[in-house]
Formats: sequence, structure tokens, C-alpha cells
Amino acid sequence: MESVTPNDGGCLDYISSKLAAQGFVNETLTYGRVKNLWSVIDNGGPLLVFAGHVDVVPSGPIDKWEHDPFSGHNDGEFIHGRGTGDMKGGIACFLAALERLNAKDLNYSLAFLITADEEGPSKDGTVKVVEELQKRGQKIDYCLIGEPSTIENVGDNVRIGRRGSVNINLEVKGKQGHAAYPDKVINPIHKISGFLKKVTEEVWDNGNEHFPPTSLQLTNITAGVGAHNVTPNNLYLKFNLRFSPEITADHIKEKITAMLVEEGVEYEIDFDISALPYYSNPALFTEVVKQSIKESQGLETQLSCTGGTSDGRFLARTGAEIIELGPKYETIHKINERVEVKELERLTDIYHQILLNLNEKTKA
Repeated sequence: MESVTPNDGGCLDYISSKLAAQGFVNETLTYGRVKNLWSVIDNGGPLLVFAGHVDVVPSGPIDKWEHDPFSGHNDGEFIHGRGTGDMKGGIACFLAALERLNAKDLNYSLAFLITADEEGPSKDGTVKVVEELQKRGQKIDYCLIGEPSTIENVGDNVRIGRRGSVNINLEVKGKQGHAAYPDKVINPIHKISGFLKKVTEEVWDNGNEHFPPTSLQLTNITAGVGAHNVTPNNLYLKFNLRFSPEITADHIKEKITAMLVEEGVEYEIDFDISALPYYSNPALFTEVVKQSIKESQGLETQLSCTGGTSDGRFLARTGAEIIELGPKYETIHKINERVEVKELERLTDIYHQILLNLNEKTKA
């Protein structure tokens, strides 16, 4: 199904029908152009929420793909297509795991929170659903997110947090003129060179036992009129920092602003904090997940806080214990995204074992 943000491509109706057949009560929460699914089976006891998204990033040039990116082509070894790894594969595995038991017989309640606004602005998806649930006083005890987390073998790595993200748009102001008369121009490319050296060599922090260090990447730079003999009037730079809890967004702003002032740059700058870091303190649910991976795959899993942002940052506001566990992330967002069939089968086994082991832990 073609479901580029904010379209769900019919995925939410398909999931709803699967869940309704098992006794879940479905609710569609729509904000702006985004549909979100909240589906619950209330058995009493603690609540486990499986969270995810059906929206995907654009495919890129279709002629570069080996198979139609929205066909879900299965060649027996791999399932090919946009979203197979990020993260329709994870949702499919949890649905398959659920079909192996009777959800009404569990000692805990179970819910699905599925959005079509994770790969895009993330303004009308999980964040809005969480706000609504908090208004209702809905308590969430545990949350399993099917985001891709595997490095080599399914279950070898799970995430218990993510770094924050800040996007920065910088305009460096200059004075356009003839390249032959440097005393008559202010070249913003020259003015920014010292700043670029400082900002790319800066050690922002050293991370901690769970989080890797804060990192910066320059993502776009434009300037000039396209001629060799004309200096630009302005330079535009985009860059992104993924930051650990060892530094704050305000500190990042202060350091970058200070660097620009030190270099004597005339500028305008905009900071967009798209995500704050979150960390879920490992407790009962983390132990259940680790035990389930060990029993079904024979692996000792690694707890990490790597990768990009996820909707875990919104669910963290509920106080739930959060685990992100899904397939490999090696091909996500790339041309020819694909997932090994055996990988999905193993992930389904893990999810099923989690459901069973949590049932044992929540016995009265």
C-alpha cells in the first residue's frame, strides 16, 4: 500500500479489521490530514501498548528499484518495498504474534497506537493521541514500539531511549560584488570558513553509558549567482545536531551563537528543536523483553539509545516503560528497502514470547 506521509493508504482500515475480529475496540482519531488508530482490549490489569506508524518516506526514483516499491514483492528470501523495515514489518509481526493466542485471556490489557504521521512533521500523529489519552486519564504501563533496531540478528539490540534533534537554518550576510575587487565586497563564504571549522570540530559532550555523544552534520549549503567573477550576497546553511541528555538545546544555541560572534559573522539564525532526548529506565518490561529474546533466539540483547528520533519521545510523557524492538535498519529509507522473510518470522516469535512472558509476570 502506498502510504507516504500523511496518507495511510488504507493500512489503518486493514489493521482495524484484523483487531476487531479479535475483540479490540477501534477508535479513529483524526487531526488535520492525519488519521490515527487507537485500539484497545480491556482485560483489567496493566496496559501494554504496541505503537508504530504506517506512513513511509517517498520511494525516490521508481526506475532505480528492482521491484515496485509499493508492491511488497516476496521472492521467497526477502520482502521488498518501502516501509518493509520502517516499519510495516514490525506491525505485521505483532499482528501475527497476536493471532497465536487469545488476547481476551491475557492478565493485562492490550492496545495499539498506530499513526500515519511519524516520517513527516509528527505534529498530528502520536503526539496528539498521547495528549488526548492524558486528558482521558488513560494510564500506559508498558510500550513496545516496532521501530527497526536490529544490527545483525533479530533481537541483538533494543532501544530504551533516543537522542534529541535540533535543525538549524543559518543565513550569513555579505556584500555582493566583482571578484576582482575584494576590498569592495564582503564574501559570506570566506566569513563562514572559521565558523565551519569550529562547529564541525567541536566536542559537544561525551555521551554516557546509554547515549552516544552529540553529533553534528552539515546537510546543505548554497551561495552565489553561478558566475565565477561575482561574490555572493548571502550564504545559506542547514545543519542538524543529534544531542544526548548531557547537553541541553539551550546550551547548543548558546555555543553556536558564541562561535558566530567570535568569527565576526553577520547572520540570521533559526533553531528548530524537533525532538528532545528521552530515556526509559529499565524495569520489569525490559526484563521481560530480554528474557523473551534469550528464550526464542538464544541472544543476550544490548540496550542502547542510538539511531534517529522516534515517537517514543511522545510516549515517554506518559511515564510508560518503553522498548523499541524491530527488524534490521540497514536498508530503511534507501532505494530497494527490503527485509528478510526469516527475520520477520524470528521477530514474530520474539513478540509472541513477550506476550506470554508478560502474562506470567502479571499473574494475580
